[in-house]
Amino acid sequence: MKFYDEKQKEIRYKFGFYSLLIMTALLFVYISMPDDRLGGISHRSAIMVIIMISALFFLVNVVYRNAFFDQYTRRPFWSNAFFLAMAGQQAQQAYQLYQLGMDLPNPINTVEFVMLHGLQVALHLSIPLTYGVRTFFDWLSAKKLNAEETRQSS
Repeated sequence: MKFYDEKQKEIRYKFGFYSLLIMTALLFVYISMPDDRLGGISHRSAIMVIIMISALFFLVNVVYRNAFFDQYTRRPFWSNAFFLAMAGQQAQQAYQLYQLGMDLPNPINTVEFVMLHGLQVALHLSIPLTYGVRTFFDWLSAKKLNAEETRQSS
């Protein structure tokens, strides 16, 4: 954390705390639910889904507020390319596992499988997509600001 400025650290700590609160609330809801309401999802998978949801909340908020990459990472092209490649690889592996799982004598739980692998792909896609959306909105605001300055100067 030594390459983050104070504002980035504050944002990371704040949303880390919020994601911990979300994870705790979801765990309390999960514990209070009867087992028949889970739709056949195993306890281990349900806890994994809760952890992934809180991690996704943290990632999206921290990336959007420019606190994910440190202050020396100017253009995180390679990092975003890596996360996109990992999302593609995860989707491809999920497809292969799904095809293999359907051929088993006891087929896999489709809902559980789609939730787990869908969230894994979403986690990998969340960083480059959020960064792209943030960059696009920054570009739009800079364009609007330049148009206003041009209009005022003429």
